[in-house]
Amino acid sequence: MRRSPGSVLSEAEISEKGMQSSARLTGAGEPIPLSTLPEWHLVQRIAASRGFAKSELLKNFLLYVCERSLMGDAQEITEQRIGIRIFGRPEGYDPGEDNIVRSYARMLRKRLDAYFVEEGAGETLRLLVPRGGYVPAFEVVAGARKPVAAEVPALFSIHENSAPSMAEASDKTRALTAKTRFHWYSAALGLLAGCVLAVLIWTTVHVLTAQRNISAAHALWTQMFEPTRNTLIVPADSGLGIIENLTHSQVSVDAYANGSFLAQMHAPEGLDSGNFNDLSSQHYTSVVDLGITAALERLPEFIADRTQIRYARAVTAEDIHNSNVILLGSVHSNPWVGLFNNRVNFQLSYTPEVDRSFVVNQHPLAGESATYRNETNGTLNRTYGTVVYLSDAGGAGHVLLIQGLNMAATQAAADILFNRKTIVPVLAQAARRDGPMRSFELLVETTSIGAAAPEARVIATRVYPQ
Repeated sequence: MRRSPGSVLSEAEISEKGMQSSARLTGAGEPIPLSTLPEWHLVQRIAASRGFAKSELLKNFLLYVCERSLMGDAQEITEQRIGIRIFGRPEGYDPGEDNIVRSYARMLRKRLDAYFVEEGAGETLRLLVPRGGYVPAFEVVAGARKPVAAEVPALFSIHENSAPSMAEASDKTRALTAKTRFHWYSAALGLLAGCVLAVLIWTTVHVLTAQRNISAAHALWTQMFEPTRNTLIVPADSGLGIIENLTHSQVSVDAYANGSFLAQMHAPEGLDSGNFNDLSSQHYTSVVDLGITAALERLPEFIADRTQIRYARAVTAEDIHNSNVILLGSVHSNPWVGLFNNRVNFQLSYTPEVDRSFVVNQHPLAGESATYRNETNGTLNRTYGTVVYLSDAGGAGHVLLIQGLNMAATQAAADILFNRKTIVPVLAQAARRDGPMRSFELLVETTSIGAAAPEARVIATRVYPQ
């Protein structure tokens, strides 16, 4: 049967295909069915476990690489083939610009580790997907043995020259058995009561924790990660920021979207064109953005099957229109932010000089400044960032902007966002009884004095009717 590009094998198809051929052969040269291999049985148990059952893509990823490996077709286990067969990517797509396979591989390794710690703690085989590739490996667990029936302890012993008669032994056995049974019943009842009490305590704590988690602090994340809509996380294009500083120019969102900005830029005096072109073609992002992305992945509301982490140059305007979007970094390093500038009050304004950019307050309220600039005087360092949530941005889904005048400010904005104490009051204002939350903006200031750790605080808030 001819399969169209981008389609994936279902679990049933993989199992059926595996029954027909295998890398292992019988003595007669016939292929051994996968269904007879203990490795394939292990794979099936893992696929049915809690960590995999709810994620069809992750389960198909696991089944595909294991089936290919066990059938002796490890050469087909490449990032591009996995992207095409499991994630529906077109033939010839560039894995360097689309990291969905690598993202799921990290998740696959975590789920495998969790399986062998929890549900699969008694497995005699272990499945690994070594880093640096996607070909699975099976290894025997050291010291593992098949489970045997529990041994019944001797109720009495027979000593040489003092063996009791059969009748005496029978009476003793009955008496000891009754006594042991009583102790077992008592122990079982005590254990049961203890378990019930523990469950009640755990349930109470769990319910209270769940109630706290399903509070306003998590309302934002249920909007950003929806089961019916894709979510894009777009870290900053830090290389672009460097190029803009070197050339004293700023790239518009239109030039960035159509890719023409590279042709418009020329190496500044003192930097040869080869190095400049190399800098222009490399894909860089910041450690701060990677940390924020990792924090987003750990959220309970994060939906791996519906979320992609995409480099800014690999994103299109159509992607943003059709998804919920989380943009990291300001318009200086992530021009896609410019699509939403006409909807925000606190706008980050770029200047060619490093650390000279500033925040413009379009409509200052009482006690607010019209501009907020970086401040450094030897011992004091002050900078600014913003958190912006736009609900149903022009029909293009929900948009979250986490940005700052520099990396420290972007980190401060993220810290506020992930700090329940500071974000709950804001989200409570933005909440409404039905429909998505109201749009809001936060202006964040972070200050450090000397070697003290920087502290972030919200200094201005806007919550909009729509």
